[in-house]
Amino acid sequence: MTTKKAQSKQAHKVAVSKSRATTRVAGTRTGVKKTEPSRKSAGPRPVAFDAPVLGIVEPAMFLKGKRGKAPSKTEVSEAAKVLRAYKELVRLAELRLIHQARRSKTSQDAIAALLGTSQPTVSRIAKQIEQTPSVLEPSPSEIINQRAVRQINDETMMNMLLSYAYTPGRHDPTGGDGFVRGDWRQIENALIAGLITDEEYERIAREAPTAKLARVSR
Repeated sequence: MTTKKAQSKQAHKVAVSKSRATTRVAGTRTGVKKTEPSRKSAGPRPVAFDAPVLGIVEPAMFLKGKRGKAPSKTEVSEAAKVLRAYKELVRLAELRLIHQARRSKTSQDAIAALLGTSQPTVSRIAKQIEQTPSVLEPSPSEIINQRAVRQINDETMMNMLLSYAYTPGRHDPTGGDGFVRGDWRQIENALIAGLITDEEYERIAREAPTAKLARVSR
């Protein structure tokens, strides 16, 4: 009797085991998702320069023992335009940050350390901003530089430049003998530097509501 009970229990265990195995196989075949082990992130991806314009200064171009094709003069010129635009945007961002640091009561020593510069430099910039707060305002040059570094596209740049309120040139409001250049000079400088095309220049001059007066007294 004991032997029969033992055999019955063993047969039941085998049947249950087969049933579970069948269920697992069926689940796999019917598309039940398997749980995969989590993969740790390798960290943020490095930000590459805008190719192909700045490809000639990519780190990969300067690996030890690597001798690639020499860039053309045109490639060097185009890359220089973009790097100059980056520098001007960074400089403007630093001015704005120093102004915001002052508003937040961050000391000049602290912001100088964060920016990797000296306290006298921060002090000089703060005085410049105090005397000419307009240096912090958006300008045609900033808009054009943003397009150069691909922060905005061609259409956005043109829409912003067409709706911009250009100010004409004027005599020094502080009473000096100097003449303060108007905003239109920035458009002309961008054309000379090759940051906007002849067609873009002509369209801005023709369609921007305030361009005509600004061009006369620039």
